[in-house]
Amino acid sequence: MKGLLTTEKLTLRPAVLQDKRKIFDWLTASNLTSEMFGPPKFPDIPIPTWNEFNEDYLEHYFDGSQPLKGRCFILLENGREMGQISYNEIDKVAKSTEIDIWLADREFTGKGLGTEAIKILCCYLYHNFACQSIYIAPSRRNSRAIKAYKKAGFVETEHVPAGFVPDYKDTVILVKRLL
Repeated sequence: MKGLLTTEKLTLRPAVLQDKRKIFDWLTASNLTSEMFGPPKFPDIPIPTWNEFNEDYLEHYFDGSQPLKGRCFILLENGREMGQISYNEIDKVAKSTEIDIWLADREFTGKGLGTEAIKILCCYLYHNFACQSIYIAPSRRNSRAIKAYKKAGFVETEHVPAGFVPDYKDTVILVKRLL
C-alpha cells in the first residue's frame, strides 16, 4: 500500500475515513481511556464526544488532501492494528508540529511500540516537511506516556509553541529537536 512507513517492528499506515470511528473508539472506549480522560484520574477532563472528536479530527486527517494541516496513521504490529498516531498543522516558519498517539488496548503497552511509532513519525516529519521541532503535550498524571516520550528522545521544555492550547491543567510540554 502506498504511503506505508515501516521498520522491523512496526508499520504506520495512512488512516482513511473508514478508520475514523475505530480511532475514536480506541480513544474513548478502550481500557486505556482512563489514562487520558474521565474519572477517577481525570475528573476535570471529560471523555470527548463523537462531535468533539470530529471538530478536532477533520477529513484531511484521513484523506491526505492537506498534508500540511495534519494526518493520522494506523499503527500495525505484524499486520495487527494497535493504535493511532497523528500530527497537527505544520508551522512552516518555526518548522514544527505537535503529535498525538494512543493505543487501542493495554496489551500493546510496555513493549516499546509507541516509542517506535513516535520515532518513525518524527523521521517522516523531518524528511518530508523539514520539521525540526516536534511537540507532544500529555498530562503530568500520565507518567507512563511521559516515560515513553522521553525514550523516543523528547525532553521537557518551558517553550510554548505559537497557537498552542493545552488540554490539561497539568500539561507537560515535551519537544524533540531534529537537526
